[in-house]
This record gives sequence, structure tokens and C-alpha cells, in this order.
Amino acid sequence: MKKIVIYETTYGSTESYAKRIADRINAEFKKYNQVSIEDLADYDVIIIGTCLLGGKIYGTEKIDQWIDVYPDKHWALFTVGLANPELTDFQPIFESHFNAHTLEHLTTFHFRGTIRYKRLNLMHDLLNEAHLNRQSSIDMVPLDEENIKLLSTYGTTVDARDVDSIKSLLQWVDAQDNTTN
Repeated sequence: MKKIVIYETTYGSTESYAKRIADRINAEFKKYNQVSIEDLADYDVIIIGTCLLGGKIYGTEKIDQWIDVYPDKHWALFTVGLANPELTDFQPIFESHFNAHTLEHLTTFHFRGTIRYKRLNLMHDLLNEAHLNRQSSIDMVPLDEENIKLLSTYGTTVDARDVDSIKSLLQWVDAQDNTTN
């Protein structure tokens, strides 16, 4: 089976996961904006990596189009963000970004990335949340354990990447290979 890993990155974590996955499965590796819909005709397994920031998945319109044109391909999406995949239900996020047809054909994974506070203004986001919810002040915004941990590292670089987390995606690729053998 011919495979490709396509990625879009904001802070670099998605690219590092995409490169590692492509190396492990012997796949081509291309940046999102370097792939046309016609290019995808040659591939059996298409893995797309993108960032998930503030509840937004980047590049979803193009993914919907690609799957509409090639629904019989094996499609996987991995998102990279700060949320802990063991504590977060990503299904509502996927449902708010993709149409039902896309979700039927897309197998999803989530990996943790790197946060560089100099490039991401978490405090600004928390202030906006408090401002939008005028019943509370900034010191009354509820924070879970994960957010408290993030705030305690404010101003530093935190690398939450876990190279072992790609095992589930690699197993999915193996299963696709085995369906054609």
C-alpha cells in the first residue's frame, strides 16, 4: 500500500510527529499546502496531522473535500495540542469541525505537543474567558488540575510530546496493510 503523511504545523510538534510516523511506516512526507487533491489519487493510506488549538482544528475544509473525492481510501487524522488525550473527549470537537460523511471515513488520534509561552499567550486567553463570562472575575475562572499545571509552567517551554503515543496510529496502519494482504 502506498502511504503519505501530510501535516500542518504551527509550533513544530505536528511536524515532528508527522516525520516520525512517515519514517516508521515508510511513507511520503509533505506539508499540507504542498498537496493537491489530484496528488492523493496515488495513495491508499492518507494520514493527516494538524494542530488543535483553543478547540480549533486547522485545515478541516480541505480534509472534507479530499474525503468527498476519495472516500474509499484509508484516512487517519492526528491532532496535536496541549490537552491530555486520556482526560479529554475529542469527539465533540471533531463533530463541530467535520461533516458526517468525513467522520464516517476518518480514524482519529490525538497527541500532545510543545508549548512555548513566548509564542502563545495563555494568560490572554484566560483573561478573555473571564471577560466573556462577566459573572466571574479572573480569580474565579475554574481551573482543572491540567490548567493549574500549565499555569505553573507559564513563561517556560514545556514539551509534552510522547513518541510512544504514536503506537496506536502505527497499529492502525498495520491493520490497513493486513486488510489487503
